[in-house]
Amino acid sequence: MPSRERVLISGASGFIGACLAHDLVAEGHDVHLILRPEAKTWRLAGLQGRCTAHAADLCDADALRRAVAACRPDVVYHLAAHGAYPSQRDRAAIFATNLAGTANLLDALDGHDYRALVHTGSSSEYGHKAGPVREDDRPEPRSDYAVAKAAATLLCQAEAHRGRPVTTVRVFSAYGPWEGPSRLVPYVVGCCLRGQPPRVTAGRQPRDFIYVADVVDLLKVAAHHPQAPGQILHAGTARQHTVRDMIETIVAVCGGGRVRPDYGGAPARPDEPATWVASIAHTTALTGWRPRHDLSAGIRLTRDWTLARSTAAAAVD
Repeated sequence: MPSRERVLISGASGFIGACLAHDLVAEGHDVHLILRPEAKTWRLAGLQGRCTAHAADLCDADALRRAVAACRPDVVYHLAAHGAYPSQRDRAAIFATNLAGTANLLDALDGHDYRALVHTGSSSEYGHKAGPVREDDRPEPRSDYAVAKAAATLLCQAEAHRGRPVTTVRVFSAYGPWEGPSRLVPYVVGCCLRGQPPRVTAGRQPRDFIYVADVVDLLKVAAHHPQAPGQILHAGTARQHTVRDMIETIVAVCGGGRVRPDYGGAPARPDEPATWVASIAHTTALTGWRPRHDLSAGIRLTRDWTLARSTAAAAVD
């Protein structure tokens, strides 16, 4: 991979976008971030002065063009999204960000000689499948968010068919440092570290949990592999676990046997699939990428990061 390149990240204040930004800054790249004026930037702590922020909303085509022109990126990572959280239900906002915003970004890049654009898709684009989800499986989305993300993927594939170096990485259930505190893993980790029983669902839902550093690794591979343009790749582990498996792993790693989860204390989401796991056969065969962290290793790293962050916050106070 090049020793130093100009990189532009949309969605840099989000979970995976911030992890990618921290990683690329640490590697010494010239990192530029597209941030909405109202973006919450707590995940970018420590990056001030080490990267360049551009105030632009994906729905503002003119501001986006100015940001792209100012950066002149070699590589673009497109992670901005809206609708992944249950509280984000505004259909117009979901389609404006995920589909129209992607179109605006592609338009802003038109005429620029970028080397790679990596678009992050979602496993939800596939809908429910009876077995492991392959990279070439037909999308059958079941929510506004999934429909919008599937449409954005198709738009990116159309751009690749026109000869542009565009790749989509569909992400399964990512977890790790900088994840929102209300999400399953940080919530249960926090409860365990405080010695409190987490209120959780019965935990029967299937998931393909992937540690965020493995997702970041695949995004970078997708940006540099010569055969990646035009492809759909999977950021998954090819190992299905249940939500309860994840909770029990967290309790074992972080709870020291002292915490007993309140299973059934929280309601499950509707429309859960009977099985949910990625096939990564094509992704691995094409790129050589494989995830490096199993569930226990990922949770240990997440625990250590959480403790270090708590210690740093206490020292400031």
